[in-house]
Amino acid sequence: MNLAAWHYLIRVAEQGSLSNAAAVLGVTQSALSRSVRDMEAELDVPIFHRNGRGVSLTEDGKIVLEAARSVAAIVSDLCSTLEANNGTDTKEITVGLLPSTAKLLAVPLMTKLREDFPGTRMQIVEGSTGHLVEWLTDGRLDLAVTNVSTAIRRFNPEPVVSHNLHLAAARDGPQLGPRIPFRELASYPLVIQSRSHSTRREIDHIAAEQGVRLNIAVEADSLTAISQLVSGGLAYGLIPHFAVDLHTMQSAMVIEPSIERTICLATPVAGARGKGLRHMISCFRTEIRDVYKQFAEQAGDGLGS
Repeated sequence: MNLAAWHYLIRVAEQGSLSNAAAVLGVTQSALSRSVRDMEAELDVPIFHRNGRGVSLTEDGKIVLEAARSVAAIVSDLCSTLEANNGTDTKEITVGLLPSTAKLLAVPLMTKLREDFPGTRMQIVEGSTGHLVEWLTDGRLDLAVTNVSTAIRRFNPEPVVSHNLHLAAARDGPQLGPRIPFRELASYPLVIQSRSHSTRREIDHIAAEQGVRLNIAVEADSLTAISQLVSGGLAYGLIPHFAVDLHTMQSAMVIEPSIERTICLATPVAGARGKGLRHMISCFRTEIRDVYKQFAEQAGDGLGS
């Protein structure tokens, strides 16, 4: 039984629904359900009553919930104590990145680390926003660079830059103009994320509002897979401009309306432990803003902070 399991239990009890709690946490409902079942098996008591309207706590579940809240409070107090006692030396930092942001940020962050924090090791992990939320919850990340979403709100999100999605196509295919109205996307076979992704849900919402029936040829949650299908001329993708490989792709900014996403920095609820880590995160924050600003100036993409 890990800390994430206790955190998941609290959220399910608060939401009264596995599906709502999964959306808030940014994890799949199946993973959340499995976590609750594992906890019930380990404690050998039913924690929730299940019904068609959601879930409610059993009498044993109410006792377990109080214990979960006590564990969360103890961990929070422990983190605060460790933060107060820690010195300024930091030997390791773990940064979580979206696949699209990893392409733009991995080298600048590693360069910054070597220049300003010699002897410090950085671990970079990639994942979707849902994965990054889970890892922040588990305490596996010191810093995450991800999209703003409902699930990320409790992790002290600090907006860095807003950007518009582009329609990406194979470089040697029919030429796209610099911009394309959203309604014209219906003419293109798209490779797009599954509905578990906040970006996909936003795209579907806009399509419904505009009365546009999108041609979803393939669903793929991997940016690598999307890029390969686009580069191979097998489909068109909706991706950030900074994820477009200019050697193999071309792109057009989607407008009327635009599909805007906001990149933010997120940290664990307990905050960074120690002055050294806080200083490092502050430096990384400045570096990340500078990288996006430079990209915007070079690409003329209209990225804004």
